[in-house]
Amino acid sequence: MITPQEQLDIIIKKITKSLLGKSQTTIRTLGKTFRGFESFDKNNRMDKDEFLVGLKQNGVVLTKFQTDFLLNYLDRNRDGSIDVAEFFYLIRGSPNENRVQVIVQAFKKFDKDNLGYIVADDFKGIFNAKHHPKVTRGELTEDQAYIELIQYFKEGNKSGHITLDEWKEYYAAVSADIEKDDNFIALIKETWRLK
Repeated sequence: MITPQEQLDIIIKKITKSLLGKSQTTIRTLGKTFRGFESFDKNNRMDKDEFLVGLKQNGVVLTKFQTDFLLNYLDRNRDGSIDVAEFFYLIRGSPNENRVQVIVQAFKKFDKDNLGYIVADDFKGIFNAKHHPKVTRGELTEDQAYIELIQYFKEGNKSGHITLDEWKEYYAAVSADIEKDDNFIALIKETWRLK
Protein backbone atom coordinates (compact mmCIF):
# COMPACT_ATOMS: atom_id res chain seq x y z
CA MET A 1 0.00 0.00 0.00
CA ILE A 2 1.25 3.49 -0.89
CA THR A 3 1.76 5.91 2.00
CA PRO A 4 0.46 9.50 1.76
CA GLN A 5 4.06 10.77 1.43
CA GLU A 6 4.75 8.34 -1.42
CA GLN A 7 1.53 9.43 -3.14
CA LEU A 8 2.53 13.07 -2.79
CA ASP A 9 5.99 12.26 -4.21
CA ILE A 10 4.40 10.56 -7.24
CA ILE A 11 2.21 13.60 -7.92
CA ILE A 12 5.08 16.07 -7.50
CA LYS A 13 7.30 14.02 -9.84
CA LYS A 14 4.51 13.99 -12.42
CA ILE A 15 4.10 17.78 -12.18
CA THR A 16 7.85 18.38 -12.28
CA LYS A 17 8.27 16.11 -15.28
CA SER A 18 5.45 17.95 -17.10
CA LEU A 19 6.97 21.35 -16.37
CA LEU A 20 10.65 20.58 -16.83
CA GLY A 21 9.98 18.40 -19.86
CA LYS A 22 9.27 21.55 -21.84
CA SER A 23 11.85 24.03 -20.55
CA GLN A 24 13.30 25.33 -17.31
CA THR A 25 11.35 28.56 -17.69
CA THR A 26 8.03 26.74 -17.37
CA ILE A 27 8.14 26.80 -13.55
CA ARG A 28 8.56 30.57 -13.70
CA THR A 29 5.82 30.74 -16.34
CA LEU A 30 3.53 28.83 -13.99
CA GLY A 31 4.28 31.37 -11.26
CA LYS A 32 3.39 34.21 -13.64
CA THR A 33 0.19 32.42 -14.59
CA PHE A 34 -0.81 32.10 -10.94
CA ARG A 35 0.01 35.74 -10.19
CA GLY A 36 -2.19 36.78 -13.11
CA PHE A 37 -5.32 35.18 -11.66
CA GLU A 38 -7.88 37.30 -9.87
CA SER A 39 -7.87 35.04 -6.79
CA PHE A 40 -4.08 35.32 -6.28
CA ASP A 41 -3.59 37.51 -3.21
CA LYS A 42 -0.74 39.24 -1.41
CA ASN A 43 -0.32 36.24 0.88
CA ASN A 44 0.64 34.01 -2.06
CA ARG A 45 -2.69 32.18 -1.88
CA MET A 46 -5.29 31.49 -4.56
CA ASP A 47 -8.50 29.54 -4.97
CA LYS A 48 -8.48 25.90 -5.94
CA ASP A 49 -10.24 26.31 -9.29
CA GLU A 50 -7.78 28.85 -10.66
CA PHE A 51 -4.88 26.80 -9.28
CA LEU A 52 -6.05 23.82 -11.37
CA VAL A 53 -6.64 26.02 -14.43
CA GLY A 54 -3.09 27.36 -14.08
CA LEU A 55 -1.66 23.85 -13.97
CA LYS A 56 -3.62 22.84 -17.10
CA GLN A 57 -2.57 25.99 -18.96
CA ASN A 58 1.03 25.00 -18.32
CA GLY A 59 0.58 21.42 -19.52
CA VAL A 60 0.10 19.65 -16.19
CA VAL A 61 -2.68 17.07 -16.30
CA LEU A 62 -3.51 15.09 -13.17
CA THR A 63 -6.08 12.38 -12.49
CA LYS A 64 -9.10 13.29 -10.34
CA PHE A 65 -7.59 11.34 -7.43
CA GLN A 66 -4.23 13.13 -7.79
CA THR A 67 -5.97 16.51 -8.03
CA ASP A 68 -8.06 15.88 -4.92
CA PHE A 69 -5.03 14.57 -3.00
CA LEU A 70 -2.87 17.59 -3.93
CA LEU A 71 -5.58 20.14 -3.15
CA ASN A 72 -6.25 18.49 0.19
CA TYR A 73 -2.53 18.59 1.02
CA LEU A 74 -2.04 22.23 0.03
CA ASP A 75 -5.21 23.49 1.75
CA ARG A 76 -4.19 22.48 5.26
CA ASN A 77 -6.22 25.14 7.02
CA ARG A 78 -9.29 24.17 4.96
CA ASP A 79 -10.12 27.71 3.89
CA GLY A 80 -10.57 26.73 0.23
CA SER A 81 -7.34 28.36 -0.94
CA ILE A 82 -3.93 27.07 -1.98
CA ASP A 83 -0.56 28.21 -0.59
CA VAL A 84 1.35 28.79 -3.83
CA ALA A 85 4.71 29.23 -2.08
CA GLU A 86 4.34 25.83 -0.44
CA PHE A 87 3.45 24.32 -3.82
CA PHE A 88 6.64 25.72 -5.38
CA TYR A 89 8.63 24.47 -2.39
CA LEU A 90 7.31 20.97 -3.12
CA ILE A 91 8.33 21.25 -6.76
CA ARG A 92 11.77 22.75 -6.26
CA GLY A 93 12.65 20.84 -3.11
CA SER A 94 14.53 21.90 -0.03
CA PRO A 95 17.31 24.48 -0.14
CA ASN A 96 20.81 23.25 -0.95
CA GLU A 97 23.66 23.34 1.58
CA ASN A 98 24.87 26.83 0.57
CA ARG A 99 21.41 28.24 1.20
CA VAL A 100 20.95 26.32 4.44
CA GLN A 101 24.24 27.74 5.78
CA VAL A 102 23.08 31.33 5.37
CA ILE A 103 19.63 30.49 6.77
CA VAL A 104 21.30 29.05 9.89
CA GLN A 105 23.68 32.02 10.08
CA ALA A 106 20.70 34.39 10.20
CA PHE A 107 19.05 32.30 12.93
CA LYS A 108 22.24 32.29 15.01
CA LYS A 109 22.42 36.07 14.82
CA PHE A 110 19.39 36.08 17.14
CA ASP A 111 20.20 32.92 19.12
CA LYS A 112 23.42 34.22 20.66
CA ASP A 113 22.94 32.18 23.84
CA ASN A 114 22.36 28.92 21.90
CA LEU A 115 18.94 28.41 23.45
CA GLY A 116 17.63 26.72 20.28
CA TYR A 117 14.95 29.32 19.66
CA ILE A 118 14.58 32.98 18.81
CA VAL A 119 11.84 35.56 19.40
CA ALA A 120 10.21 37.52 16.56
CA ASP A 121 10.13 40.73 18.61
CA ASP A 122 13.94 40.84 18.29
CA PHE A 123 13.65 41.43 14.50
CA LYS A 124 12.54 45.05 14.84
CA GLY A 125 15.16 47.48 13.62
CA ILE A 126 17.17 44.73 11.93
CA PHE A 127 14.78 43.29 9.32
CA ASN A 128 15.44 44.89 5.93
CA ALA A 129 12.80 44.00 3.33
CA LYS A 130 14.13 46.18 0.51
CA HIS A 131 15.01 43.13 -1.66
CA HIS A 132 12.26 40.79 -0.45
CA PRO A 133 10.77 39.07 -3.56
CA LYS A 134 7.25 40.35 -2.83
CA VAL A 135 8.55 43.88 -2.28
CA THR A 136 10.55 43.92 -5.52
CA ARG A 137 7.48 42.63 -7.41
CA GLY A 138 5.39 45.42 -5.89
CA GLU A 139 3.09 43.01 -4.03
CA LEU A 140 4.02 44.33 -0.57
CA THR A 141 5.61 47.39 0.96
CA GLU A 142 8.63 46.89 3.23
CA ASP A 143 6.42 47.45 6.28
CA GLN A 144 3.87 44.91 5.03
CA ALA A 145 6.65 42.35 4.46
CA TYR A 146 7.76 42.82 8.07
CA ILE A 147 4.20 42.44 9.37
CA GLU A 148 3.71 39.32 7.22
CA LEU A 149 6.91 37.79 8.64
CA ILE A 150 5.88 38.50 12.24
CA GLN A 151 2.37 37.18 11.67
CA TYR A 152 3.72 34.02 10.05
CA PHE A 153 5.78 33.16 13.10
CA LYS A 154 3.22 34.27 15.69
CA GLU A 155 0.24 32.39 14.18
CA GLY A 156 -0.47 29.33 16.27
CA ASN A 157 2.74 29.81 18.25
CA LYS A 158 1.68 30.44 21.84
CA SER A 159 5.22 30.36 23.24
CA GLY A 160 6.45 33.10 20.91
CA HIS A 161 9.61 31.04 20.34
CA ILE A 162 10.79 30.24 16.81
CA THR A 163 12.82 27.06 16.51
CA LEU A 164 15.54 26.47 13.95
CA ASP A 165 13.27 23.98 12.15
CA GLU A 166 10.48 26.57 11.89
CA TRP A 167 13.00 29.13 10.64
CA LYS A 168 14.32 26.70 8.01
CA GLU A 169 10.79 25.81 6.90
CA TYR A 170 9.93 29.48 6.40
CA TYR A 171 13.08 30.15 4.39
CA ALA A 172 12.66 26.97 2.34
CA ALA A 173 9.48 28.53 0.94
CA VAL A 174 11.31 31.80 0.22
CA SER A 175 14.14 29.82 -1.37
CA ALA A 176 11.70 28.07 -3.70
CA ASP A 177 10.79 31.46 -5.15
CA ILE A 178 14.41 32.42 -5.96
CA GLU A 179 16.23 30.57 -8.71
CA LYS A 180 19.88 31.55 -8.23
CA ASP A 181 21.87 30.72 -5.09
CA ASP A 182 23.75 34.02 -5.19
CA ASN A 183 20.48 35.98 -5.22
CA PHE A 184 19.05 34.01 -2.31
CA ILE A 185 22.21 34.32 -0.22
CA ALA A 186 22.41 38.06 -0.93
CA LEU A 187 18.75 38.44 0.04
CA ILE A 188 19.25 36.72 3.42
CA LYS A 189 22.41 38.69 4.15
CA GLU A 190 20.72 42.00 3.30
CA THR A 191 17.50 41.13 5.09
CA TRP A 192 19.24 40.31 8.37
CA ARG A 193 22.28 42.57 7.93
CA LEU A 194 24.77 39.69 7.96
CA LYS A 195 28.46 40.13 7.15
